Amino acid sequence: MSSLATPFMVMVGLMLFLYGMDRLEAGIRTAGYETFKNWISRSTASPVSSAGVGIATTAVLQSSSLVSLLVLAFASAGVLPLYNAIGIILGANLGTTMTGWIVTSIGFKLSLSQLALPAMAAGALLQLLPMRAEKLRSLGLAVFGLGLILLGLDIMKDAVATLPEKFDADVLQGHGTLVYFAAGTLIAAVLQSSSATMMLTLAALNGGLIGLPAAAALVIGADLGTTSTTALGSLTGHPIKRQLALGHVLFNIAVDLAALFILLPALPTLLALTGLSDPLYSLVAFHSLFNLLGLAVFLPVLKPYTRWLGQRFSPPGEETRLNAQSLEVPDAALAASARQLDAMRIEAGVLTLHLFHLRPEQLGLTGAIAQALDEHYNQRISVPDRYSMLKSAESQLLAFAMALQKGALNREQAQTLHQQIREARALVYSSKTQMDIRENIASLRHAQSDPLSRTYQTHRKFTSKVYRHYLELACSGRDDAITREEINKLLAENDRLYEQHNERIHAMTAAPVSSDPSLPSVLNVNRDMHHSIKDLLSGWQGD
Repeated sequence: MSSLATPFMVMVGLMLFLYGMDRLEAGIRTAGYETFKNWISRSTASPVSSAGVGIATTAVLQSSSLVSLLVLAFASAGVLPLYNAIGIILGANLGTTMTGWIVTSIGFKLSLSQLALPAMAAGALLQLLPMRAEKLRSLGLAVFGLGLILLGLDIMKDAVATLPEKFDADVLQGHGTLVYFAAGTLIAAVLQSSSATMMLTLAALNGGLIGLPAAAALVIGADLGTTSTTALGSLTGHPIKRQLALGHVLFNIAVDLAALFILLPALPTLLALTGLSDPLYSLVAFHSLFNLLGLAVFLPVLKPYTRWLGQRFSPPGEETRLNAQSLEVPDAALAASARQLDAMRIEAGVLTLHLFHLRPEQLGLTGAIAQALDEHYNQRISVPDRYSMLKSAESQLLAFAMALQKGALNREQAQTLHQQIREARALVYSSKTQMDIRENIASLRHAQSDPLSRTYQTHRKFTSKVYRHYLELACSGRDDAITREEINKLLAENDRLYEQHNERIHAMTAAPVSSDPSLPSVLNVNRDMHHSIKDLLSGWQGD
């Protein structure tokens, strides 16, 4: 192998390694995504449990970058609070050190070429399965990526092993630790992978190009450079993304500087105490040690640290809640669109309250729904402006849904998105129908005739009942047989009242009543309120 071919083969191996990581992550996004969601849902407000989820998830998924980006998406969608999210990201720092242990134990002790090609063949075979075998195809993509990682690592290892024969290794020796630290930071930031930097460092250490102290400084720098992934992912979108990125960067700066100026000078003493003599195991042990110590120091102060982070950057407003939401994580995107739909439900309810001169407390709701309803109701916004806001929210949701549909959605996700669109349209249709008859409703409210007054009060009472049940059921996410039975009862009652009102109004034609409002306008109110409520309930039920 020529002197020029050797570094070229190192780059070939690195590119295969990076592409393999990308394919592994792509496969995990679908094949292992449910597992990640389950871990997320089980995490609590406990610092230890949040960090534990980050450690375990990263150890399983073998990518702290993937975990960080997923956490950013879930946090910006409102699924994951800042306190839990920062704990997971800090735990991911320790979880990613598992890669070094695996590669050191296997990659530099065995020939990986005998494992790489069979893994790639098996992965390719799984991807050739029919489209219906979605999970197996995703697993095949992950296995194929793993094979590429093994092949790239084997090429790097063999190429670097010959470098001392081609070049004077002294050129790489004698530099200060700060130089190696800066180099590690730069390499990890450019490659967007601390794992790739770790592999290069292990290969250089195994090949005798650098000593253990220099390798340790490179790894510390890579630990800091990997925060660039979180930082880049936070450039747009919800402020919680920038809060998480700041928390990640500051944590790594503190831990890595302590490792560089305190633990690294004490490395010979640490090795003597542990009895480690193998330089590769010594390096990965050092990597795990400073991350473990950093996490142990930060966990007791995680709550005040989170409070401080929560005060950074401007609080989220009505800005681009959906437009800035990452579309790469479908479930997180669907959670964001669900939050938008919740806001539309509340806005439609407030619009109806104003039309019928109802107060929020008259619905008899409690908890977060009642609080949201009260906050929206007390905003000084006219009814026409509220309707315009509702239409604008629908437009945002539809545009977001169209962008989301361009990605890879499974059947369940596609059905959820379809139902969200259906309900959003139904909300606007229902509200538009009420807006069209709002003058008739006002006239009916001021009618002097007892029959007309009773007609208005009946509409008012039933509308209040409908919105109480609708907001309570829809915003709570309930969707079971009992819920659907309740909605069907309301739909049947809506039909029955429509017929009763029509009979009453037609009976009134034989009696002298005031022409203000006219009987045709009363018929309009009866017909359109019937349609409005039917649209509302049927749109949510999905019938």
